[in-house]
This record gives sequence, C-alpha cells and structure tokens, in this order.
Amino acid sequence: MLLDSLLARIAPHECLGCGAEGCLLCPACAGALAPILSRCFRCRRITEDYRVCSACRKQTVLYGVRPFAHYDGLVKALVWKLKFTGAQAAAVEMAQLMKMSVPGLNGVLVPVPTATSRVRGRGYDQAVLLTRALSRETGYPSVNCLRRYGQDEQVGAGRERRSKQLQGVYRCASPSSVRGKHVVLVDDVLTTGATLDAAARALKLAGAARISALVFAQA
Repeated sequence: MLLDSLLARIAPHECLGCGAEGCLLCPACAGALAPILSRCFRCRRITEDYRVCSACRKQTVLYGVRPFAHYDGLVKALVWKLKFTGAQAAAVEMAQLMKMSVPGLNGVLVPVPTATSRVRGRGYDQAVLLTRALSRETGYPSVNCLRRYGQDEQVGAGRERRSKQLQGVYRCASPSSVRGKHVVLVDDVLTTGATLDAAARALKLAGAARISALVFAQA
C-alpha cells in the first residue's frame, strides 16, 4: 500500500470512467453505477434486504449476501486494477462505496482468503486489503481468522464443481473471535457463491451466530 501511495504521488491515478485525476473512480462516475436489486444470491429470487430465500436456506448457512454492483463496465475495471496491476488504492475506493451497505452488527468483518499462490503472485490478498479498508471506513472490527488450505483453480468452474473443490478448504484459526457473533464475510467478486458458502460453513463450525456477506461486485 505504501509503494502504491508513493507511485500515486508521482503519477496520480486517473478515473477509469472520465479520466479525472486523483482517483480511480470519481464521485460522478461512481454515482452513475446501477445498484443491484435485493435478491437471494443463489437463485436470484427477489427477497427483502438481500436475504437468502426460504427455498435456498437448506442449501447454505449464509443469512444473506449483499453485492454493491454488477461485475461489468467500470466496476470490473476497478476490480481488475486491484487484482492485476498492483493498484492497492482501489481497495480503499471500493470500501468507500461499500460502507453504506454494511449492516448494523454486533460482530466482526472477516475477509475470504485468496489462494496462497495468487497472494504470492500479487504480493497481497485483495480481500484482506478490502476488509481492512472497510473496517476503517465503518469502525467495525476486522478479524483475519480464516485460513485456506486448498489451491484448486476456481475460475470458470460451476457451483457444483466449486462446492466439491472447496469442501474442507477453510478453517477458522481463532474460534473465540467469532463465537456467538454476527460475522460479515468480505470479498471482491461473487460468482456462484460456492466460495462464500464454504467460508461460512467454517465460521459456523467455529460458533458464529449469524453469517452474512458483503461483496463489491456480482458476476
């Protein structure tokens, strides 16, 4: 993050939408993003407050998943900047956009760990950066308590295949930090939801009372 800040002073970021200097997504372009309707993340049925619908509750331990925007256009470009160009400042801008979506909670924010191979390649875990930034923006505590042990590639896999690949992949290293609390998982992109579900199951085993999720974009 320090290196990115230094580079930004030398060559300031430009808005991905209009080219305005000083940020990756200016307020005007951010304000034009279309919100996602409240719906169940599994079947896309319209629900209240982004909760899992009654038909899908038997399939997941997640209470609800709230995405900020659709994974296309400027949103996709911002995520790409964070994940593939080293622009860690994007995590801060994403958190500023997401902060109003954080539900009131008596609990903690927890990042969904990225595969270790990806973290080594990037030099950082984008979900951890996003969660820390969101914690600063909202004042809610963050706990990096999940560990990922599998390295299978998830890109392009369907929900069933992803679910099989992710069985037992996550472990909670600090059950006392989530026991009896409302935990909000944080990640950058939601595709099938299998990753979030696997992480939520690990937290449930650790004693979390309720598990929701907040993601920047939904594919």
